[in-house]
Amino acid sequence: MTQTVNNILFAISDTGGGHRSAATAIAAALNNCNHIHCTLADLLKATGFPGLRKAPEIYDYCSRKQLWLNNLFFEQTNSVKRMNLLTRFVYQQAAPQFECELNRSRPDFLLAAHPLVIGLLVASRKATRASWPIFTVVTDLATLHASWATPGADLYLVPTEEAFTALVRHGIAASQIILTGFPVHPKFSCPSSSRQKIRSELGLDPERFSVLLTGGGVGAGGMSDWVREFLKDCPDKQLMVVTGRNQALYNQLQASKSRFDHLYIYGFVDNMEALMAASDVIISKAGPGTIMEAVAMRRPLIITEAVGIQETGNIDFVVNNRLGYFCRDPRQGCRIVNDLAANGFASAAGKLPPDNGSARIAGMICQQLPASTDQKKSIEPPAAGFYRGA
Repeated sequence: MTQTVNNILFAISDTGGGHRSAATAIAAALNNCNHIHCTLADLLKATGFPGLRKAPEIYDYCSRKQLWLNNLFFEQTNSVKRMNLLTRFVYQQAAPQFECELNRSRPDFLLAAHPLVIGLLVASRKATRASWPIFTVVTDLATLHASWATPGADLYLVPTEEAFTALVRHGIAASQIILTGFPVHPKFSCPSSSRQKIRSELGLDPERFSVLLTGGGVGAGGMSDWVREFLKDCPDKQLMVVTGRNQALYNQLQASKSRFDHLYIYGFVDNMEALMAASDVIISKAGPGTIMEAVAMRRPLIITEAVGIQETGNIDFVVNNRLGYFCRDPRQGCRIVNDLAANGFASAAGKLPPDNGSARIAGMICQQLPASTDQKKSIEPPAAGFYRGA
């Protein structure tokens, strides 16, 4: 029996950091499966279609400077019928470029981790008579755009019960949806080393109460106001600030370091798990990836705002599950930080979604892949322990 390498294509777009992070988390969990090759591709950019080929840049700009445009797009396109029409038009115009990108990776399995690529993949499979399975991995926790419910994928894997309900409301059959949990990278787990040791390794004061402030990949969320208030109201704490790809914010905050001995500024980082492990509390916008990584690390959250309509439900998710606080005002946020330093944080008491989402999804993918070139498998039911709609 001849062993074959199975090519898995993760279809994403770098609109924010969450879609790539989710795909990378699943790919890392697939390291335990033999004979698998993973590729990540920004398939919106690959279309070459005006607007889509610059989607990451447009998203970054709107998130930081013109959020109303982000929300207008959400509202005006939040219809499955409308998204199907738009997707059909884009595919008709961009099919050659799109097929070229797919042919480059020769996929055996497609995993869509961005809502706007689902319909393109479904159209491509139909047009080319391909047989590869398509799994959709939903990366929003509660407020789902209708594009997540684009029909035609084989399964829809969701992180929370709220997302499950939202997909059903948009028209996806419950029998096609599986609650797997959010795909958090395996490196985001309870650290084996102490907080003090991790801080020392990062060059921080090992004994000082530590706060991590992040605005996601685009450095959004009014971070400069939070830093300014923190320097005034929390002078005995140390603050780690991750500005992501926001170079202007990074440069601006660097100027504040001379006025505060315990301020540490980082740009785009690849060791967020270490920074979270070193922290006592995490202040962030309502990005789903950061929220679920903090949950995995068992760190309380202070959510500052929702950057876009798609993040609004995440605030209720955090508050209702007692994972942290929602606070727009930096001054009030500093009071919360000081209270946490003095009294600690009560553990979450809400009903949380399944953990180890990346491992669960990886296990499902491995079940579907052929073990050899002369043995093929169809879409099989998930293993016991997954919640699937009836």
